[in-house]
Amino acid sequence: MEGRLYRNWLRKAVVLVVLPGLAFAFGPPASAQGGAGPVKRLLKKPVAAQGGADAGDKANPRVAADRPIKDKWAVVVGISEFADKKINLRYPAKDATDFYNFLVGDGGFKKDHVRLLVNEKATRSNILSTIGDRWLPRLAHPDDLVVVYISSHGSPADLDVGGVNYVVAHDTDTESLYATGLPLQDLMRIIKARVHCDRVVMILDACHSGAASAESKGLLRAANVDASAVVAGTGQLVIASSQPSQVSWESKNYQNSVFTRRLIDALKQNGGRTPLGAAFQNMKDNVENEVLRDRGQMQTPELKSRWDGSELCLSAPPCAPRAGLDEPILDVPPPSVGGAAGGAAAGAKEHSSPPKAVLNNGNIYRVFNQPQRPTTFEIDAPAKVIYMMTYHWNEGRGKAPGTVALRHSDGTSYGPWAVTGKPGQGGVPDAYWECEPMVTLNPGRYTVIDSDPGSWAQNDQSGNCGIAKVKIAPLAAGATIKLKAYKREPVVSVFNNGNIAAVFNKPSRPTWLTVKEPLLVSRMMNYHWNDGRGQDPGEVGLVHQDGTVYGPWFTHTAPGQGGVPNAYWICEPDTVIKPGIYMVTDSDTSTWSQNPETRGAGITEISGVYQN
Repeated sequence: MEGRLYRNWLRKAVVLVVLPGLAFAFGPPASAQGGAGPVKRLLKKPVAAQGGADAGDKANPRVAADRPIKDKWAVVVGISEFADKKINLRYPAKDATDFYNFLVGDGGFKKDHVRLLVNEKATRSNILSTIGDRWLPRLAHPDDLVVVYISSHGSPADLDVGGVNYVVAHDTDTESLYATGLPLQDLMRIIKARVHCDRVVMILDACHSGAASAESKGLLRAANVDASAVVAGTGQLVIASSQPSQVSWESKNYQNSVFTRRLIDALKQNGGRTPLGAAFQNMKDNVENEVLRDRGQMQTPELKSRWDGSELCLSAPPCAPRAGLDEPILDVPPPSVGGAAGGAAAGAKEHSSPPKAVLNNGNIYRVFNQPQRPTTFEIDAPAKVIYMMTYHWNEGRGKAPGTVALRHSDGTSYGPWAVTGKPGQGGVPDAYWECEPMVTLNPGRYTVIDSDPGSWAQNDQSGNCGIAKVKIAPLAAGATIKLKAYKREPVVSVFNNGNIAAVFNKPSRPTWLTVKEPLLVSRMMNYHWNDGRGQDPGEVGLVHQDGTVYGPWFTHTAPGQGGVPNAYWICEPDTVIKPGIYMVTDSDTSTWSQNPETRGAGITEISGVYQN
């Protein structure tokens, strides 16, 4: 059902993505933004660093792409040392540092315009916060250039049931990529939704594991990331370090990956003024020559492009530089930190042991609907549930996503949580129901509750129990949970700026609300009318004025006015948040509704129970 997970799951892939026409997170309305049309090819002319385009140029995608670069920013990430020492690498941190040095040297980036995250600073939360919350969205303007570089482990899409490529952060659990990794597709979506710039270059140098010796990586032949598949997901430009049937290599001659070193060397040519197309061709030739000479294998970098407009040059000097944001790199807490979900106290210690599966009864045999026995598991110490999955083959039809929950043997219930549907064997839609509860449990015996047992799969090999997977993160030794009886009523409306007037896409200002005392958030709704088309559900969240992040939480949907599908994005966070001023976040601001009655803020409803 799930397919075998080989120990050499970590593949090396280098992906460079250029994203023109990005959506504004809280930028100007649609009438004020420029954009680039369907991308067809790379052009030879580099973007000018001087001159300008008048307002009329923005109607022309080609001219809009040729606007001068006003300022330049970069986020550079490299991870050689992981929380799980077994997957440590040799050179990614050095690769990242070398690329950082190129940017602030020949690349012409000011030092306070580049954020470097290495090893323990490169946690999943820190990376997402830097790219999507605390740093980059506060700095990048529409006419700027943004570069994002990540060097770490990575996995190809064929090792995930949903066909997702993952990047491994410092604190990622390699046995739980969905819950703890960085999905490449989500990274693209976050940048599109939150970074105000329409010129973004992403370089992903995701290295192999499973090597035969410490000096080499990826000695086992296996499929690499397919550049065509990735470009289809991002719609712009992708450079992969090798073809899908090849592996990528670290050098025998210097302490870098062959790709990253050769890319830096190529970009440095002509005083750093080499355009990306020329740098790619030079790098490709040198990578092929070196790997064939030293390894006797072929490594052929690939470029897949839908870019329209003149080619970028990373070292083009900015024509209107601004001051940087001198903010320290913080250890951002994981989602829902500072609050409590499912009745667990916020003061419980976070996990320090590696996550593990406490239930996984999936198998490759034929399945049938309707479990005949309860699906249960036990834990003997406090732990946080980080991932749940139930399987809904349903005779090859799948089932529209519902909810899952847990019930302790003492009757305490946790959830229900809305799930996201992922395709199963043969492409069956919504066969895997997945969620990330992030709730802390007491020791004991738990039963998995599924909202549609009639389509929940079971067979003899599962003991006729519903097929499911549950992963937990054990708390630190000696940790205790002090349960607090949170008030569950009365539920009151905390914020609601909905109205009956006509709505438009893309908020032009943040959606703010004030919480005056601790609040159990029981329900959130963001409205996505999207010109009568609705939008597939994504994630919503809350960010406190001090930077504390709650969520993001996956949503389920309900039809809007006139039966528009997926117009209401709804979730039940069941999380206690502290008093303060909050900004509402949405994973697809380009379809989030706003109108003059909300003064351009995204339409949101929030209800909950005050705790004082």
